[in-house]
Amino acid sequence: MSKVPHDPELFFTEWLAQSFEGLPGFAEQSARGAVVFQVGAREPVSVRANQGKLEIARAVPDDVIVQVNVAEADFVPVMVQGAELVSQAEPERRLMVLKALSLDDERIAAIREVQGSLAFVLQATGGEHRVVLTPGNARPELVTPQCTVRCQLTDFLALQRGETNPFELMMNGKIQISGDGQIPMALSSLLM
Repeated sequence: MSKVPHDPELFFTEWLAQSFEGLPGFAEQSARGAVVFQVGAREPVSVRANQGKLEIARAVPDDVIVQVNVAEADFVPVMVQGAELVSQAEPERRLMVLKALSLDDERIAAIREVQGSLAFVLQATGGEHRVVLTPGNARPELVTPQCTVRCQLTDFLALQRGETNPFELMMNGKIQISGDGQIPMALSSLLM
């Protein structure tokens, strides 16, 4: 696989689609919705699985499963470096949020019913980074999300690689949740 590009355009249109090909469980997969990525003020990018291929579009479709918002300054530290660090993980764990593309109708409906945004505030050397998840087509609450989860970026990546789970991180005091704690529970099928 090629080096992870630092440019969001190349990341989504080339690298992500290439990374998706051949993932276990996706060979004949067609998603029942899309995942939408918003990097800063750039045009949103929606991705969906269609018979094992990742389709990329420049629109926000009506059937959004989850929206992922990241500031331009947080794109490389979170998305790119995260992709580089988990490249050695099992293939199905490399692209955590894309799990949404393999969920059944019942889980997708449950995710879309969640009210509110979930912000991950990730501590790393050099500062704090944010990723905000918003179910369905709801308006993302980027400034005042209904729930905030704080942890180290390294712990977040360990979670993605399957080396730990949210409950273990919580029991060890490595994760703090403020606001509506039901939101991360309701979105757990995206995160584990």
